[in-house]
Amino acid sequence: MKAALVAIFLLAVATYAMGRLTEKQCRTPVPLTSCADNAKIRTVYSFIPRTNQCEPVEGSCGEGVNQFEKIECCMSECPYGAHSKTSKKSNENF
Repeated sequence: MKAALVAIFLLAVATYAMGRLTEKQCRTPVPLTSCADNAKIRTVYSFIPRTNQCEPVEGSCGEGVNQFEKIECCMSECPYGAHSKTSKKSNENF
């Protein structure tokens, strides 16, 4: 029984970790887009390397890997820099 619980726990941890973006993906700059006249303009949240944390990006109509509808999603998918669970800061040499 204990072995089954440990296996389930390890599977859950692996699944959770695989859902996150890599640090390189999070630190990739958000491209500026030209929006069509009828495009839905919105505020998204992206990990910004300059500030080392998730920040709002206003006036976006694009979609991409490092663009989230909620800041909580950005922080959980990009747990680097200021959002890191460890006390050391992530390396910015990407």
